[in-house]
Amino acid sequence: MNDDTKRRIVYGILSLVLSALATRLALYLTNKLLGEPEESALA
Repeated sequence: MNDDTKRRIVYGILSLVLSALATRLALYLTNKLLGEPEESALA
């Protein structure tokens, strides 16, 4: 495996992890600021 392939794999993994963390953080902050959503709103 050359350096370019390793770089692309690490970049892809980091992108997935950081994207998932950003989504979770946005959901957490939204719930803290506006409160938890009502159950009827989800159905």
